[in-house]
Amino acid sequence: MFLATYFNEASIEKIMGRVADSTIKGFMYQFNLTLNKILKASDDIIKVEGIVEDIDVSFNDHVTAIQCKYHEEQQKFQWSTVYKPILQMMKTFCMMDRGLDIKFILYAYFPNEKEGKKLLNEKQMENILKTDNIEYICDYIAYLMKIENAQIEQLLQKPRKTKTDKEKIKKYFAENNLEIKCDLKDFLEKHFEFIVGKPYDELEKENKELLEEAGFEKDDVSDIVYPNAIQKIADLSIIKNDNSRNITKDEMTQYLRMIKTAAITRWTRSLSNYGEVIKRKRKQLNTYLNINKRKRCFFIDPVLIENFDNDIVLFLKNYVTRYCCKVKLHTPAVFCFVGYTHEQIDELESRLYLKGIEAETGYRGKTFFEETFIKEPEKRINDGWMQYRIKLCTDEAACIAAINKEGQDDIFLIADRLPVDISVQDVNVEVVNLVKLSHLEYILKIRDEVEL
Repeated sequence: MFLATYFNEASIEKIMGRVADSTIKGFMYQFNLTLNKILKASDDIIKVEGIVEDIDVSFNDHVTAIQCKYHEEQQKFQWSTVYKPILQMMKTFCMMDRGLDIKFILYAYFPNEKEGKKLLNEKQMENILKTDNIEYICDYIAYLMKIENAQIEQLLQKPRKTKTDKEKIKKYFAENNLEIKCDLKDFLEKHFEFIVGKPYDELEKENKELLEEAGFEKDDVSDIVYPNAIQKIADLSIIKNDNSRNITKDEMTQYLRMIKTAAITRWTRSLSNYGEVIKRKRKQLNTYLNINKRKRCFFIDPVLIENFDNDIVLFLKNYVTRYCCKVKLHTPAVFCFVGYTHEQIDELESRLYLKGIEAETGYRGKTFFEETFIKEPEKRINDGWMQYRIKLCTDEAACIAAINKEGQDDIFLIADRLPVDISVQDVNVEVVNLVKLSHLEYILKIRDEVEL
């Protein structure tokens, strides 16, 4: 038995960090629908990232291509809202090999529509084909019709059409009653289905129930298992190699059983129970944070942190006060700022100095000295004096090499990804991709309360 599910998210990296909340929720809805298909797929093979649509389900020679839409804010359903996905599907159908057994499903959520199948008849489809939307005509409808005009065919072959090109194409379609290439009735009756989907919260709830049915403890599902399942799908969706995006239900559940900590990423921050997830993370980190002799390294991307420039010095001061206050027992942590320049590190060092905190950057003049960066600070135990309390660096190759050579016990990732050359062998890596330093202080137990 063979089943492949593909999740069409090639543009995820482009939209990360700059999309509106509604768009994020749309992606989360697709992630949840994909997880739903995985958990219901038994032992079949799942390929994440679609070839035909958002989710393609292949069983033997049959393909079910599912496009997912989320319209939470649209109070009244209008057919024009779904013109584009329907036309996209019909264009794909008309251009495909007729021998392929395929069914298209438009799975879309509308708050005031009854969940379940929604009929699209021939008359409604004919109205869609008569739209005067110039983009729909040029991008989709033009490929559905039999065209007997060489000039128009030539215009349609252009990868980029000018405004004049599009107006000529639109005029041609308005003035001619053209025959459709494929059987409209056959498409609607055998190859297309419109399903009004579940509300986001219900789909999330069903996925958690499916995870419980898969053998996970109820207490762990909401805060650990489910967030990590969503993140796993997000990770798979941006892998370029097709075969590396394969996963089965068994592989997913085995992976989730290996993960014992909560994931905090830009995707899991969008979960409805984010507050519980961050509290669980704080509790989990307690064991490591209570150990004095730990070498810790923080990778922070300033671009992703709200009010970073205003808050970073106070955050570092608070960290030092909590975790580098015992001269005999504590080790200065490394703070590596992704994308920072040497000049920016110098400025941060100066601001910390004004707060009474000495930092080591490894630089003497304009040159970085690895041994200087790695060398333990001088200490005078009786005086409570330490040469420096914190290490600052960029993510340049020389700094990464020094971090590796020093050897870390814990790495905290407050960025989208770790530097390629960083060594994580025998290192505890914690993904805490938060957008507020106050939240980071909370999970590090620097503060007891925080507004989530």
